[in-house]
Amino acid sequence: MSELEFSVLLLSSNTRRRYAEDILTALALPEGAVIQFRYEADYVAPALQQIVANDKVLGETAVLGFIADAESSTPFVLPIRLATITHAENVADMFILRLRVGGYPDPGDSPMNLPEINTESAKFYAKLVQSNGGRYYPATVKFPNLHLSSAGNSAQKWTGIVRRLALHSTFATSYFVRIDPPVSTSRRKVSFDELGTLHLSDGQSVKVPVSFYSTQYSEDTRVLLSCRTDGTFLKVSSDDTYDVALRYDSVEFWLQPRTAAFDALARATIKLTCDPPNGEGGAQLPLTTNAYFPVVVVRSRSRLAVKIAASAIGALLVALPAILGQDSSLRLRVLMAVLGALLLSYASIAISRIGGG
Repeated sequence: MSELEFSVLLLSSNTRRRYAEDILTALALPEGAVIQFRYEADYVAPALQQIVANDKVLGETAVLGFIADAESSTPFVLPIRLATITHAENVADMFILRLRVGGYPDPGDSPMNLPEINTESAKFYAKLVQSNGGRYYPATVKFPNLHLSSAGNSAQKWTGIVRRLALHSTFATSYFVRIDPPVSTSRRKVSFDELGTLHLSDGQSVKVPVSFYSTQYSEDTRVLLSCRTDGTFLKVSSDDTYDVALRYDSVEFWLQPRTAAFDALARATIKLTCDPPNGEGGAQLPLTTNAYFPVVVVRSRSRLAVKIAASAIGALLVALPAILGQDSSLRLRVLMAVLGALLLSYASIAISRIGGG
């Protein structure tokens, strides 16, 4: 089993709710989509800062991970996703990194119980600090070998990761989401481009398979899984909300691009939220997943050309009886007029849909 090689380590913690939810988003996004991580300059290792300044970090491979209780006797460190750096910039006192997510690392024979994970994490953290001159950086190019591989299928690797994550109190009551790459309902291929954008032509429906999993289930908390779009250029043509009443299951959302006279940018958002019963407050709600990806709806130029041609031919057929005159066959003139009217009606409806969406 060959080990994977990485150039950059990017860790997110539980010091803020948003940081921990970034982990859930990174786990959920379909392969090829883009997520953004941000770090204050003080948390980015000098070597990585230099690479970013020299524009040498683009295209580098990275491993995304979760870290908690770093300076305690029971730290928790777990790699959760592979990624490629597509954009990096230093803005004031902050570094912004856009990451095109890839597959999941194979947990392999790593521990499945909390005490052993803490022990291995303590060893890793000590070496990480030592590699960076005695200081901890969550974003660095100097880190111990994680001994990761790409063995196994995505579902199995994802399951192994989330079961380990759920051992930590941060995610103990969370639902984990996994979005598979969208699949066209026709034979046309769909995929994300290098910027993490999905391109669809008008009339090209896609289905988005979504799985979820939790180690716990409570009747006291209502969990909803939803898919949202702008509703103008991209709409959900299936049920847009599912009431999650199980610890694990899979559902499917269907997306339908709406025709337009121009290319349009929309967004699909898969969101899992938890609400207390009867809207009551009280206990801290579990972390939520909010994963989204941009969708460009591309005007189908071939379809537009056909519609324009139909309009032109229809107009010609309607005008032909007058051009041919009274000496031509009445039956032929009526037939041409009827066919022309039908073509014009079709073209008029189609073109109005292009303009109105």
